[in-house]
Amino acid sequence: MEPAFVLHRWPFQDSSYMVELFSAQHGRYRLIAKGARRPKSRWRACLQPFTPLLISSRGRHELQTLVQAEATGEAYALRGHCLYSGFYVNELLQRLTALYQPLDGLFEDYQQTLQMLSEATEVEVILRRFEWQLLQHLGHQFDWLHDSSGEEINPLANYQFSAQNGFIRQPKASAGTFQGHIVLRLSQFELTETYLLQALKRIMRMALAPYLGEQPMRSRQLFNQFIQSKDS
Repeated sequence: MEPAFVLHRWPFQDSSYMVELFSAQHGRYRLIAKGARRPKSRWRACLQPFTPLLISSRGRHELQTLVQAEATGEAYALRGHCLYSGFYVNELLQRLTALYQPLDGLFEDYQQTLQMLSEATEVEVILRRFEWQLLQHLGHQFDWLHDSSGEEINPLANYQFSAQNGFIRQPKASAGTFQGHIVLRLSQFELTETYLLQALKRIMRMALAPYLGEQPMRSRQLFNQFIQSKDS
């Protein structure tokens, strides 16, 4: 049996679930949990997102069949903004990782992110940290300390960000540029001011965009609906 988390599940045939899991050993993969939708199924309660599990499966590599599943602890208690942030983290894994793509350390970073979200009142720093960790694991990281020409970031200069090229020095400031001193502070993950957090969010959005494609993030849509329902 291996540690795993449910990223998503959906009904399959009359009484089963198709379950997408994330584990340290196999990365993201799918299996069929036969009979798990039945009221008396021993798997019905534990096959939920954010619950630490031990999983055993067998069958074809592409789509396996669940043999055993048991919770190793209580589900991480995510509520409100933290719950939708958890959905967002899960969706990032679904959209950016390939099936059966184990990445050293990513499972631990994911579990630590859930732990921090369960204890948090503010989620933005946690999400930006996980986005950067995921980019690193996938080999899509960029250089915070040098520009696209290999020169050290100048605190007094202005830079445009490109996911493919990193920070590109610009002759003058514009609406889309970042000041060098801000880039250097972000390189240390220094987010003590709101404007720094906003700058990092912009950079992460641009860094992730080429790999997410044009399809909107479902978790963001759900979060916006949640905010609208609170305001109405």
